[in-house]
Parts: sequence; C-alpha cells; structure tokens
Amino acid sequence: MTKYAHWILIAFVALACLPTIGQSALFDWDEVNFAECAREMIVSKDYFNVTVNFQAFWEKPPLFIWMQAFSMKIFGMNEFAARFPNVIAAVFTLLTLYRFGKQFYSEQMGLIWSGVYACSILPFMYFNSGIIDPWFNLFIFNGIIQFYLGIETNKRSKFMLAGLFIGLAILTKGPVALILIGGAFGLYFLFQRFRGFPKLGNSLLFIATTLFIGSLWFILLIASGHQEIIQEFIAYQVRLFETQDAGHGGPLYYHWIILLFGVFPASFFMIAYFRTKSIERNKLDILMHCMLWFTLILFSIVKTKIIHYSSFCYFPITYFGARYVLLEWENGWFNTKKLHYFTLVFLGILVLIFGGVGYLVGHTSVLLSYIHVNDPFAVEAMKEHYSWSLIQLTPLLLLIITITLSINFLVKNKLRNYYLAIGIGILMSLVSVNAFIVPKVEDITQGAAIDFYKRHQHEDAYFSTLGFKSYAHLFYGNARPGNEVTRDEKAVATGILSKPAYFVAKIQQKQEFMTNYPELQLIGEKGGFVFFKRTTWMSSKGK
Repeated sequence: MTKYAHWILIAFVALACLPTIGQSALFDWDEVNFAECAREMIVSKDYFNVTVNFQAFWEKPPLFIWMQAFSMKIFGMNEFAARFPNVIAAVFTLLTLYRFGKQFYSEQMGLIWSGVYACSILPFMYFNSGIIDPWFNLFIFNGIIQFYLGIETNKRSKFMLAGLFIGLAILTKGPVALILIGGAFGLYFLFQRFRGFPKLGNSLLFIATTLFIGSLWFILLIASGHQEIIQEFIAYQVRLFETQDAGHGGPLYYHWIILLFGVFPASFFMIAYFRTKSIERNKLDILMHCMLWFTLILFSIVKTKIIHYSSFCYFPITYFGARYVLLEWENGWFNTKKLHYFTLVFLGILVLIFGGVGYLVGHTSVLLSYIHVNDPFAVEAMKEHYSWSLIQLTPLLLLIITITLSINFLVKNKLRNYYLAIGIGILMSLVSVNAFIVPKVEDITQGAAIDFYKRHQHEDAYFSTLGFKSYAHLFYGNARPGNEVTRDEKAVATGILSKPAYFVAKIQQKQEFMTNYPELQLIGEKGGFVFFKRTTWMSSKGK
C-alpha cells in the first residue's frame, strides 16, 4: 500500500474536486474578492501591488493571490482557475496528514487521518472553494508539526522548516499565524511545565526564519514607499478582533456549533475519543488539544464571526477522530455503538436537509406558500422560475443508501465496512452537492446580477452597486483600468461621467434610488435585483 498511497490520494482529489469547481459562479464576497485581485494583477501586469477596483487592497498579503493569478494565466480568468489552487492545497493537505500519521503512528493512521479529513463536510467543501484558508491552515499546521519535531529531535533543520512554513502563512493571510502557533505552544509548554523547551539558539533560528520569510513583502512595500498599505493592513487586523467587521457578528458559541456539525463525522468521532478512558494519551495529543482549544476560544472571543475563521480546528478535530477510528479498527470491535447510532441519526437529518434543499432549489415558490418572509429581495428571488430535475435529489439518494448499508454493517459488527460506507457515502454526497445543488443556490442568490454583468462586460462602461457591497461587478463586469469607480455612489449616480454607467441595486431600495437619482434609467428587474443605466449625455445635478 505504501508504494501507491500517494498516487491514490492524488487521484482521489482529482476525481472528487476537479469536475465541479468550475460549475458555479464565485460567491460574494471572499471568493470573488480574491479572484478579482488576481485578475487585476494580470490586467495591470503589476504583480507586486495587490489591488481591487484598481485601488490598493491592504486586507490580505499576496501569496494566495499570486497562486490564483498563476492559475488564471494557465486556465483563463474563470471560476475553475480561481478555485484550482485549493485543489492543490487538498493534495498537499492529505499527503501531509498521511505522512505525519504514518510517522507518528502507522500507515493505517495516516490513511485514516487523511480519509477522515477528506470526508468531513466543511474540510471537503473548502477544498472546492476559492478562499485563502486551506493554504493558510496547511502552512500553520506544517509549521507547528515541524516545531514539535524540532523539540523532540533537537534538529535545527526542523526549526528552520517551522519558520519557513509560518513565514509563508504570514504571507498568505497575515500575522494571526504567529498568534496561532504562539498560543498553541504557549499552552503546550504550560501543560508540560516547560519541559522540553527549545534551546535559545533554536528558538532564535525559528524566529529569524519566520521574520525573514514573513516580512519579505512588507519590506518591499517599505522600499517602494508604500508604508501606508502596511499601516492600513495592521489597522484592519486589529479591527477584525475588536469589532464585527462587515456585519459578521454572532454569539460566543458560534464556532462551537459550526465545528460540531460542520466537521461531521470527524467531530462525532472526536467526542467518542474524549470519552474513551482506555486510550493512552501522549505528547502529540496534548499539542492537538492546545491547537484546538486555543483556536476555538480565540475566535469565540473575536467579535467578527465567519465560518472559516475557526477552520484551523479541522486538523486537531480530524486527528482525534482518526485516533478513535484507528482504535476500533485495530481492536476489531465497536467501542460504543451508541455513538454510531447518533452518527446515523445525524445522517438522517442530512437526508432531510439535502432532500429539502434539492427539491426547493427548483421550487422556491413553495417556500412562500408556507413561510412569511420579510425580506423583499428574498421574496423576489424565490418568485423566479428555476429549472429542476430529479438529479437534484442525488445527494438524498446517496445518503439513504449510505445509511442503509451502514446500519447493516453496524448490526453485523462489520467494522471496516461500516467506516468505509460512512466515508464513501458522505464523500459522494458532498461531490453531488457541489455538482447539482451549489450551482442552483448560487443562481438563486446572485445569478441574476452575475448574468447582467456578463451581458455587458464587453462595453466600455462603469459598473457599480447601489446600497450593498459587492466585488462581483468588477470580476464579471471585466473592469479595466480607467473604468474603476472610486467615488461614492451619489457622485457616480449624479456627477459628471465620461462614459455610460450601469448600476445594480436590491428590490427593496428601488423607489429610493429612482427618487434620489432621477438621472438613472430603470432597464430591468430580476431575481430580487433591479438594474439601472446612466448615459453620459444626461444632465447632472452634480455640476
């Protein structure tokens, strides 16, 4: 098995991800935001400065955006290219888990760990996305493990590798990488009563390597006279911790719920692992606990609540889940069948969810008959007619087959068949969700606006939104230098323009904008969006 394991994992990622990553438009904000930054690099041929709307973008460092730009140079400026870097991240993530699982335990642990990670809901879905976190988390995880190996072996090369990976994480998303590794090892050494603390020389080597790699882009910014970008970047990072950025708030338990149900089935297996007293705990267990609880508590405290903020927890959760599966795998018996019945119950809940969503994506008007919706935008979007076929119920069918097979194997104590049925069944269901459900959800929530941008993208015109924030009009409107809208919406809607302008608003603000901006001509409505046009020769209140 060792000889072919790497190729099996690579083939698995290719088959599970590549066919579906280009089937739906990029979602606002994060996916289309980063893709637009990459597109603008190619259009402007400026690969050093990160821009959006051809203005300086200081929220993220450039490493992931460089990956997307390189992918777009190969595959074109499209959804497949924007998401392809995370397919590569999936390959390296599963290979990393296989390698470390095999190194610390056995080849079985390596395969189980990578399998549990790949078959859990959110980890798999993020491999099919165009957001930064899969690479960011992979770099941090490798940095932490290499630092741990440096402590255990006292090899300087391990500390240098740890510094390299954490430096790359900083170049990917920012200094929060230092907080995650610092917090994890701070707790680890506290529990270890500072036994095994690295020598001063090794610590300095790690710090120096981290700072050298992590600060390369920032040093170049200073050298080129762009210190203001660094200042804005730091201010943005602080704001994320202190305020609810972009309206993303939530209760303290937000990430606890997300991880419990979003990282199913690994999270359920992790709980069983915690309840099993017969397992011998080791130092790696302690480190994984520190990674999990520090990250979870940190982002529970942070004001901004976004699902992927706690995504680094996927590594320790799947580690503990894999440890439990390995325990039962090696012993050849179920440690507790109660857990597995709970697992099957949750699979039943997923049947209802996938089945309901699979039906409603083509029958959205049904919701309006039973549910009172106060959001005019949602009402208009659901009134649209969307094509539907029985293929949208594929995830439901696959999960029903999974539950049936799993119950059969559970009753007959066929342990390995049970786990294979659970893993393969969930995986195939998630692939079918990406193939048949996600494109429909995207079409309902933003499809009308995306189609409008695409229809007018070859015109020499301005594109802007009214009353809501978006990046989609830039990417799908094929924004070019000279067409960027740098003024506020009132100035664009009433001021002097050199070329036509298109505007997109949501239905609930239609009358407001028609009253406030009489220069705008209503040219269409669809899916909860309203579309305006302003021509260059119209009179201007802004004169």
